[in-house]
Amino acid sequence: MLVAEAPGQPGIAPRWTSSAKTGVGTSLSIHSPVWFTLSHGILNEIFFPRIDRACTRDLGLLVTGANGYFKEEKRDCQFQVDTIAPGVPIYSLINTSNDGAWVIEK
Repeated sequence: MLVAEAPGQPGIAPRWTSSAKTGVGTSLSIHSPVWFTLSHGILNEIFFPRIDRACTRDLGLLVTGANGYFKEEKRDCQFQVDTIAPGVPIYSLINTSNDGAWVIEK
């Protein structure tokens, strides 16, 4: 018997991550083959061991608390991305929850 849907039908439909990039970077070491992109205040593609193949789609934090509190950094924040100087790909990420309960600085 062929089943068209996963039991319980969990999660959201699979798709690629956002194409609205705010940054791209790599390791400072010439020995590291890691590259990344930034979008929505998180690392949203990590490329390793080759630059043409993403091994991670979204790397963000989930915040939980009392009484079922649950927020996703990518979806439930206002984000600010800055560089330390024009043209220098060293980033400061500041994500503030939409309800004002917390701030994540990276």
